[in-house]
Amino acid sequence: MIKTSKHKFSSGAMSIIQMGEEQIGHPSTAINELVKNGYDADADEYFVYTNYNPDKSKSFLILKDNGLGMSEKTLFGDWLITSRSSKRDEDRNSRRSLIYERRFLGSKGIGRLAAMALGRYLTIISKQSNENEYNWLTIDREVFRIDGLLDSVSFNGGKTNSIYEIFSQVEDLEDGRLEKNEELLNVLSSKSFGEFNEGTLIVIQDVDKSVNAIIEEEVNHKELEDTAFYKSLVDLITPLKLNDEIQKELVNEGIIEKELKLSNGTDTFKLNYGINFIKTESGEVDFIEIKPSKIIENYDYRIFGKVTEEMMVKGRYLCKRLPIDLIDEGFDLEPHYLLSDEDLNKRDLLTYENIPSKYIDASVGEFYFDIRVYDLDADSKDKMVALLRANGRRDAIQMMGRFLGLKVSKNGFGVKPYGEEEQDWLGLGAQRVKKHIVTIGPNQILGYTFLYSPQNDGLSEKTNREGFFENKEFIVFKKALTGILEEAGRRRARYRLIHNLANKNTSTRNKFERPDSEKFIQYLANKSNSDPELMKITEEFVSETNLSLDNMQETLTLSQRLATLGTSLELIYHELAQPIAAIGGDIDLIRIKASDIRENDIKAFLLTRIENIDISLEAMDELKSSLQPAIGRGRKKAFKPADTLKKVLHLFREKIEKEGITVVFNKSLYDLTLNEVEYPFWVAFLNIINNAIYWLQFSSNNKVINLEFTQEGGFVLSNTGPKINEDELELIFEYGITGKKERSATGLGLAFTRNMLDNIDWEIYCENKSFGPAFSIVKNNR
Repeated sequence: MIKTSKHKFSSGAMSIIQMGEEQIGHPSTAINELVKNGYDADADEYFVYTNYNPDKSKSFLILKDNGLGMSEKTLFGDWLITSRSSKRDEDRNSRRSLIYERRFLGSKGIGRLAAMALGRYLTIISKQSNENEYNWLTIDREVFRIDGLLDSVSFNGGKTNSIYEIFSQVEDLEDGRLEKNEELLNVLSSKSFGEFNEGTLIVIQDVDKSVNAIIEEEVNHKELEDTAFYKSLVDLITPLKLNDEIQKELVNEGIIEKELKLSNGTDTFKLNYGINFIKTESGEVDFIEIKPSKIIENYDYRIFGKVTEEMMVKGRYLCKRLPIDLIDEGFDLEPHYLLSDEDLNKRDLLTYENIPSKYIDASVGEFYFDIRVYDLDADSKDKMVALLRANGRRDAIQMMGRFLGLKVSKNGFGVKPYGEEEQDWLGLGAQRVKKHIVTIGPNQILGYTFLYSPQNDGLSEKTNREGFFENKEFIVFKKALTGILEEAGRRRARYRLIHNLANKNTSTRNKFERPDSEKFIQYLANKSNSDPELMKITEEFVSETNLSLDNMQETLTLSQRLATLGTSLELIYHELAQPIAAIGGDIDLIRIKASDIRENDIKAFLLTRIENIDISLEAMDELKSSLQPAIGRGRKKAFKPADTLKKVLHLFREKIEKEGITVVFNKSLYDLTLNEVEYPFWVAFLNIINNAIYWLQFSSNNKVINLEFTQEGGFVLSNTGPKINEDELELIFEYGITGKKERSATGLGLAFTRNMLDNIDWEIYCENKSFGPAFSIVKNNR
């Protein structure tokens, strides 16, 4: 017979340590949580003060708000019940503060324990306006480091008429003594921390070594803005300041119908930070109000708008990089663009039905975004030097770096650690390595995303307040932001190329085109009345300069040749693997069989195997022959372009067969002979065919590569793959531009091709035919 009885969990004393000290990853996270609690308590103003002393037992932190405070019943009752929050007791859609009707920022009931991650002794003093005395508790964190139960641990608390009485005497504790700290008493007597009618004051004494180390490092800084706590508070409060501004703009642009209020609109929230090495002339504690960085209005490009619940982007794209070409245009993206796993060029051909099913049912909810982008050219840096009053460009970039990053906010406050220094949570740095022209780096962005409750509660914060859980909603959220930045990067890259900003000090895009030195010599001769000595020195200098340029060009050409060969190395190894394995295997078989078969059999066996070896070696020779144009020196010689193309096709024959691609030659090409350097044509065919094979895998038409000889004496190499965006037909020849979704894609192939052809007075361009892209290679008539 089964006997049943009721049982209960009992909390161990160490649970307080585990939910407080061990949950918080960085001290600034704990401070942020306490600031949020003050905001939820309807505070108008919050003070954060850090006091450093080489003796960590004498260092302390003070945090104070002028909110509603906690009554005796609350502090000695509900506040002492772990993981319980009155904010959860209300309906999810109507969680609001009492006075200003603010959306609550916390509901997990562990923010109160965050302070225990900062130091050993925690004192909380709170008072409501209808009370005559302060309610207080002093907790020694170390008393919880026992194997006993939580209800066996006690600590001091009570009521008092003066906050100074709590700290003006030595307090005997169960595991030590909390000594009187004269510096703490002096600070508490200041006007910022004096007696108050309502609110909450928190004092942390004997701060942890990690906290003291951070403060110690900050003491050595000249600027308060350099400190870790200050920057964290800026990231925390800036979205709250920007929230009203962005929503007003969205309403004015017709992107949203009405503002989504975080409160009833009658409140303010001022956040102040101070540290003991900064004081007023009278010796009083000095505070600086935390405000958004002034660089936020001095952007070069800006994208802002909303992402709907269906993941459709509706917004604006602004560019004020150059006064002569200001841009203000729509920035709209479809869901399939944001959520597709395809690359950029392919996305434009997709529809909503192409979105992977794994993303369809993710309920991220509608949210807003406001992203500012900064160029890092010399003139852009100079503008920042003037704005920030920096000591040079390097100093300006370092000052900018304090605030840059793509940050996330929830109900008006920043969510750690997104967008913090060295926190590239979208992987933009890795993308920039692969596609540096169109990818915006994390060190060029100052952006915010605005999330709200309850529509964005699918993005759930971790218990330790260090970011969101990596659920499906968060993955979709990241994909949406990545797609927005990719499109912004394409527009920015196009603008920079149009205005030649990437090479602002270069008068031409052709990397090999040189100034007309002969013209300069003639000009100098006319100006100097043909001074023989001057002309002799000038001509010698120009000759030496041209010789140096020739040497550098030859070195660059060799580097380009090696880089292009790198594209084919993988193919070479793949193609050589089978013949080499066959040779090795046959030799082993010959050795094994030679000892145990009769003489006639040996002869027949050896002849058969040698024949196989010859076939394998012949395949290796064919492959070697295919690479001959890339190995030879750059001299003109007679060659047939058809043969060059066949050599290149030999490298890709397995891929061509696998993809079912048909290669068509124009008949007139078979007898055509050119007297040119063959290598640039080999490079051109190699890169064009390599790209064609990649894109043909996305084609639903018959897969065809076609080479024609034109009446003008040039070539057209076309294919039936997806067409290239019209506004990118010229950009694909720029360094770093690629649409391939491959880690190995560098965007260098077509750029090398153009330079190689230009060096022998040929040129290449691309246009879209009715069936697909066509690359024309023609003789330059200049």
